[in-house]
Amino acid sequence: MIVPAYNAAATLAEQLQALAAQRFDGDWELVIVDNGSSDGTADLARRYRQRFKEFTLVDGGSRRGHSAPRSAGAIAARGELLAYCDADDVVAPGWLQAMADAARYYDLIGGWLDVRPLNDDATRGWHQPWPRDRLRSWLLPYAVSANLAVWADVLRDLGGWSSEYEAGGEDTELSWRAQLAGYRLGFAPDAVVYYRYRSGLWETARQSYGIGVHCEQILRDFAVLRDGTHHGDRRTAVDQADDGDGSALVRAIGRAAWLATRLPYLAASRRHRGQWISVAAEYLGRLNGAVRYRLLDRRRARSWTGCRLKYVHADRVGYRHPGSAERGEGARG
Repeated sequence: MIVPAYNAAATLAEQLQALAAQRFDGDWELVIVDNGSSDGTADLARRYRQRFKEFTLVDGGSRRGHSAPRSAGAIAARGELLAYCDADDVVAPGWLQAMADAARYYDLIGGWLDVRPLNDDATRGWHQPWPRDRLRSWLLPYAVSANLAVWADVLRDLGGWSSEYEAGGEDTELSWRAQLAGYRLGFAPDAVVYYRYRSGLWETARQSYGIGVHCEQILRDFAVLRDGTHHGDRRTAVDQADDGDGSALVRAIGRAAWLATRLPYLAASRRHRGQWISVAAEYLGRLNGAVRYRLLDRRRARSWTGCRLKYVHADRVGYRHPGSAERGEGARG
């Protein structure tokens, strides 16, 4: 089990207590990766060492980001299955067992993010709800790194976490790359993580802006899905519903008009104000990303639909419901 942590002293103790209380039949180890914290995160983690049969604290070095600490944890871990969660969330008691059970059938697994226990009603209203019966999808389904497991040999075969996605989007990139390589991505509904949103408007806006930028980076790197040109068994581009024939700039103008008609949200409740700011920040990030990655003038089957808003069915590329053949009996493509 791998937990990246950066300045997480305020939340890590609750997560460590939940990890220590896991109901799991087998042996497992905990790997904490301190990603350059300055608030005593590492010292706090050491105080919990005796709660775990196998405990490793890794110095993640000065390179902060999303992929680097996850890669460092994978290198330090000795187990065959790598289960990831975050230092500011809380795993449910049966989380690890559910991940291990699902790993019998899949190469890469995502669980459910339950946002109810750690967030108030207004904060939850700033975000699209997480599906309870499937993984969230955009052009392909993807597992979220806050609740993800992958076999170590699969991660090695894929070349690990991409260093090009240190600022975010690393989980979508890995999930898509795995599916296009023929590996199976699955959903473990009983692998529940209580997920904590950013509680402040500024922090939420920054996160939403980053999501927008990374959407465009992913579209650049996965042109095979974006343009619907990939073919073959279980590897065809999916759900190519057109987003309009205009350029990304035209679509951006349309989104700006949507925001303009909802300007009263800014003077309304905290929930509505947060919704407007979150959407505006993501669209601004998408425009910035389209410029940065030279996608502004491309005609694309899917561009400004929003990373968090699209879903596809589970019978698509490399994605399987529970009940598929066990891993080792056709589990790989």
